[in-house]
Amino acid sequence: MSHRSLKTAAGLVAALALAYTGASWYAGRLAQDRVEDWVEQANQEIAAQWASADPRPVLTIQAYRRGVFSSDIRYGFQFRDEDGRDQTLGLHDALAHGPWPWAAVRQGEWRPAAAWSLIEPLPGGLWQPWFDAQPAGTAPWTLRSRIGFDGRVAAQWRLEPVRLADNRLDFSGGLVRIDYDPETRETAVSGRIDRLAAVDADSGVRARFEGLDFDGRTTRSGETDLQSRQHARFGEVRVDVPDAPPVAFIGPSLSSDTVRIGGLLDSRLAYDLGQLQVDRQDLGRITLALTAEHLDVAGLQALADALGQLNRREDPDEELSEQDRQRLCALAVPVLAAGPRLTLDALRWETPQGTSELKALAEFRPAPEDAPQDLGGLIESAIRQLSAHLSLSKPMLLQVVRQTQHGEGADMAVALTSMLFDQYAGRLERQGLAQRRGDATEADYRYADGQVTANGRTMSPAEFAAQFGDLAGLGQ
Repeated sequence: MSHRSLKTAAGLVAALALAYTGASWYAGRLAQDRVEDWVEQANQEIAAQWASADPRPVLTIQAYRRGVFSSDIRYGFQFRDEDGRDQTLGLHDALAHGPWPWAAVRQGEWRPAAAWSLIEPLPGGLWQPWFDAQPAGTAPWTLRSRIGFDGRVAAQWRLEPVRLADNRLDFSGGLVRIDYDPETRETAVSGRIDRLAAVDADSGVRARFEGLDFDGRTTRSGETDLQSRQHARFGEVRVDVPDAPPVAFIGPSLSSDTVRIGGLLDSRLAYDLGQLQVDRQDLGRITLALTAEHLDVAGLQALADALGQLNRREDPDEELSEQDRQRLCALAVPVLAAGPRLTLDALRWETPQGTSELKALAEFRPAPEDAPQDLGGLIESAIRQLSAHLSLSKPMLLQVVRQTQHGEGADMAVALTSMLFDQYAGRLERQGLAQRRGDATEADYRYADGQVTANGRTMSPAEFAAQFGDLAGLGQ
């Protein structure tokens, strides 16, 4: 090769190196803008979730050292724990700049990207016990993310296995995948954890979760509005209580659908506890569905925080002061003004011998201006309606008793349960508080406008309470 050709090649290499350096510098600046935007969005979400917290948790960038080809970032998540102590969780991000981050290239990822991120927790604080359970120099988890020039993020959160020396915790580790699209503001999450077993040192209760799979999608708009759908399923959940038969749930699952507009939240939760086994005896399937509508999230949090502070007093049974009562009422008024509606869509227990079910509804309206100035009276004045429907299957109940009793006393327990069921179901029926439908006893109750309707019969709350008092042997 001629001297001139060498000079040309060297110039070309220098130009390419200069161009790449400029591109990497630009990618680093673009990545910093994105990181700062993400931190701001995270704090907006924190503010929406913990609106009543004082001080409110906050995510901060404690240091951002941006170089040409990489950046070193330290984050701090600051919050106040249940004991009132200020805590900070530290995070470190080794950010490699594009357009071809070397950290990504080393792993066989050749697609151009704005940045490649590796976030790990920093030792100390609440993280330290997790570090102590890992081999020296190993972080308990890592979060690797590819950040595209279009703002898309593809991340993998890897949780390392943990086994404590005293067997209080046995965690298999897990992998969570996270994808974010800035155009639609949709976040998709999916993952799996094979095993988590824990022991409560005080009670001796052991819990073991196996085969957890989960996925979900959340789409945001504005600062607080969102739509979210989540689903989780376990292969098995087992609970062992000392001096009690083991309890297992085979194939339980949880689904949730949530919509938040402004400060109001609508949500539906569906629990399927799977096949219930007690001491390896199959006791059927339990499902639960709940719906909450028009919940003022910030208002509920503020009210819950105030009640929690009162419960943490030196003497929780001490009578509330007038100032405390007024404060609770002031916090409850905006919650009731939203007209919340809480529904137990169904609590159902199914076995081959029958099905028992409970449904309930609590619907509220804004409290009237002349409402009593105590929390109980205020809530009562805002009740639009309360209702409940119960269907109890006697064959199902007797089957459960038969399968959970052992030895010579099993037949006696079944006979005693059958006698008590007939006795109380009969008294309820004679007083109009229940009715028989085949092998099941059913009851319908509704309270609205100061009146109780029991199975179609209207009475005052005092009459209703007196009838139940008579049934329990408490009446005159």
